[in-house]
Amino acid sequence: MPKPPKSPTDMWQEFVAAWEHEMNDWSTRVTQSEQFSAAMGQATKYSLVAQKAMTEQMEKMLQSMNLPTRNQIDELSERMAALEDGLERLRIAVEREETPARPIARSEPKRTRKAPAGDTPDDAA
Repeated sequence: MPKPPKSPTDMWQEFVAAWEHEMNDWSTRVTQSEQFSAAMGQATKYSLVAQKAMTEQMEKMLQSMNLPTRNQIDELSERMAALEDGLERLRIAVEREETPARPIARSEPKRTRKAPAGDTPDDAA
């Protein structure tokens, strides 16, 4: 008995599966070659050189416009975070030590000398 004809959907799924299998085999062979590795190494090198040049040009442009670079903004953010942490620690320390105010002990000697008889405030009037 003959096989029933395949539906277009089944034929498409088989085609896609075969194509995917062939592409995987081909890409495996290509990526394992030394030429591919050398080419990718060169491409990566040129990409890094271009990125460095672009970063330097952008820094020069931002500097000419008196604007901060990303690194400078990141440094400022870190410094602000450290300051905020320090302020928070100070706030906590102050809250812990909030007690009724006590008089500060004076280290000055007591005044024992009396004013002369003619220098009283009543005489000045």
